[in-house]
Amino acid sequence: MSIFKSRDRWYCRVGYNEEFDCNNVCIANIDNAKDELEKIIVGSFQGILRIYKPQGSAATANQDLLLEYQTDSPILDLKCGMLVGEGDVYLAILHPRSISVCCVSVDTATSDTGTYYSISQIYSHKLQRTACNMCVGPFGFSKGKEFICVQSMDGMLAFYEQDSFAFARFLPDFLIPGPICYLPANDIFLTSSSSNFIEAYRYQTLAVSTESEKKDNVKTGAGKRLRVDWKSNIGDVVLDIRFFSFSDGNTSIFVLGEHNIFCLKENGSIRFMKKFDFNPSCFVPYDSRSEGMINLLLSNFSGTCFVYQDTTLLWSSSFEKVPIFIDVLTQGALKGHIVTLDDEGFLAVSYLGTDPALNATHNTSLTGREPNYTESDAELARLYQIIRESTTPLQHAPSVSENQADFSLFAEPIDGLDSIPICDPDNNDIKYPTCTVKVNVRCLSKVSLDKVTLIVRPRPPLQSTEKSVVLTNVGSGPTSTATFSIFNTSTSVVSDLEVSVVAHYNNSRGLPRSVNNDVSLPLQLGFKPCTPEKSAENKITIDTNKGIVNLVDVFDGLKCEAAGGMANCVALQSYSGEIVTILAAKNSQKYRLQTNSFPLLYAALKYFILRLRRYFESKGDNKLTVTFPGPIPLQEYFDVIDEHWELRQTQQRYRNLLKDRSQQFRAIQLRLLARYKDKTPAPLQNLDTLLDSTYQQILAIGDADIQNTKTLSEVDQKLGVCTRLMLELIRLWCTPRLDDKQFRILQACLTPLLDSSDDVGWEEVVDAGVTLLLRTCLAKNAKEQGVGVVSQLKAPSDMSKLKKHIALMFERLSKGGTLQLPDNAK
Repeated sequence: MSIFKSRDRWYCRVGYNEEFDCNNVCIANIDNAKDELEKIIVGSFQGILRIYKPQGSAATANQDLLLEYQTDSPILDLKCGMLVGEGDVYLAILHPRSISVCCVSVDTATSDTGTYYSISQIYSHKLQRTACNMCVGPFGFSKGKEFICVQSMDGMLAFYEQDSFAFARFLPDFLIPGPICYLPANDIFLTSSSSNFIEAYRYQTLAVSTESEKKDNVKTGAGKRLRVDWKSNIGDVVLDIRFFSFSDGNTSIFVLGEHNIFCLKENGSIRFMKKFDFNPSCFVPYDSRSEGMINLLLSNFSGTCFVYQDTTLLWSSSFEKVPIFIDVLTQGALKGHIVTLDDEGFLAVSYLGTDPALNATHNTSLTGREPNYTESDAELARLYQIIRESTTPLQHAPSVSENQADFSLFAEPIDGLDSIPICDPDNNDIKYPTCTVKVNVRCLSKVSLDKVTLIVRPRPPLQSTEKSVVLTNVGSGPTSTATFSIFNTSTSVVSDLEVSVVAHYNNSRGLPRSVNNDVSLPLQLGFKPCTPEKSAENKITIDTNKGIVNLVDVFDGLKCEAAGGMANCVALQSYSGEIVTILAAKNSQKYRLQTNSFPLLYAALKYFILRLRRYFESKGDNKLTVTFPGPIPLQEYFDVIDEHWELRQTQQRYRNLLKDRSQQFRAIQLRLLARYKDKTPAPLQNLDTLLDSTYQQILAIGDADIQNTKTLSEVDQKLGVCTRLMLELIRLWCTPRLDDKQFRILQACLTPLLDSSDDVGWEEVVDAGVTLLLRTCLAKNAKEQGVGVVSQLKAPSDMSKLKKHIALMFERLSKGGTLQLPDNAK
């Protein structure tokens, strides 16, 4: 890294959120001004063309923008030349499927406020193949006019003699496109091949050859074969090709590789080369004051600029950004200045300064006053304090109370459902029930927060219209408010109506902080009242220590009606169609929940107990106790586990089959490629039919795998809900009750969190966790403790062992087992 830093004479930011390449810049007197001042033309992949005339400082960069023009397609390459008639310079713009030649001129309607420029298209050509890059020049030693050559992504060179198409040729043994360059002195085209050769083709050879046209079906018939004039093996991936012509007529060809730079003679022999210990990004040759020598400007990806005279390093300096394009201005007041552009659009005109880059002190003699050393010492002490605080490792993570000391977050749903539901974007006839959540945030510290990001995370099938909202300038004054619309997509049963709202921000010290708030959505978002069902496949019964209450009063917000002809019962229907019926016993304190959908029991049990507690609390009674007499519905739970395991096995079979067919496809491709390359090809022997059949099989297997993965994701949610149901039932069933700490241990081992994208599946994790409990705190005696603990997670061959372990764990918990080791346990 150089200790010297280049000085920016002029710079600007070319657009925002745009991308650029080394071919997106061109320097020329594009408006054909009499003063011959060079302009900088920049095009982006977003299709925006800008022309700059740098003549002032960075403060006048916006005034130096002559033209900004939005094209219809991405701009791949820009070249300037005498492309229309003779004399004037015109601009060629290459798009993926077209090329346009435009004229940039001063608008005649120029006012006193400034000069206005306009761009007009002279002619254009549609491209049959996707373009990669292009070059311009006087092909065929033409006088006073230049032509265009476009290289496509599949190796076709298309030649355009101004407004007419000339011919097209395919390059032999082509694989991927590389840089292309035209040498006017020799009338040859230079390009790189995939085998790291520099190949030269004469224009006359390209014009008379016809055999290369057969691949493109441009012309049929016999003709001369396209031959390389010369080739040179450089053994490196080619990044760019440039040339430099001496005053005596000799030409040197420069080839930039990933680790080397080569200087070739006109016949392809190497004049000299230079190997680097860094990766170069761009370069440009320019005239040297020493006769017979060439200067090179070269930049690397560390932002360092090197000045070479042939292979001798003369100077090095650092840039502010990493350039992907570099060139030297040759006209006007900025003659000799360096033009650079990075991939994000930072355009600069610089010169090589001699002041060290680390020298950041101010020249106090220019201020007219002596420095105040007391203030400087105080500022230095303050900065040292900030550095110590920022580099001291945190002893503990910030608690919620610490975060809430300078920030307040409160979220609540607006009562009931929205009057206007959300419509499905693909079908307006499908309407989703919607609830609006209002979030109020306020900064409690004296310093306002620049940006607060609010994120809402509902569980499927609930979704939010906005995943995140950004609030700016949140201060201690009025409360800032944001709203989220939560809607039910009705694709499955709602298992949880709790929504977490998280606020991310940086506090007054610049440290990242987060505050979360859980919001309980109304029950109407997941369920609606319906007619009770008399029978169902899945039933659970819970017991309470209080008398039977009217269930219509418990679910007052849903406007349930008493069932005619039936006992004290209500029925709730999810928006996906499943129905759960809750019945109260006549002569006992029990309630029964029954449904044909086993996962629906969790949401029904959870919110029924919650509503029952709220009902008695409204009466002033806080001593409600709910128990589950059993038995645990293990068979229904095991059926869901088997379904999930079968889908995982099917997914693995699809992946293995897809791998096998892909290997077969590649083998057939290699066989066919060998047949096509053979000078005396043998019969295909139905290899093309086998290739097409294998390709169709790959597509069919891929579609089946996608559908299986989608089904597996749905069963993931189903198994997670059923696991939560089993955890809730075992908590109500065990005597004595599991405290919060023991329940968290049980929840960590029998986890309800599933993710099919993980390499390790749910079955392996749960089997290891349950086995750990059975061999430690749930062991029969001290001899069983620590015996057979799983040390490595492996996919089981079947589910019999896992189901046996889960049943055994539930049995030992029901007999009074606790999830904690005794004090005398080893």
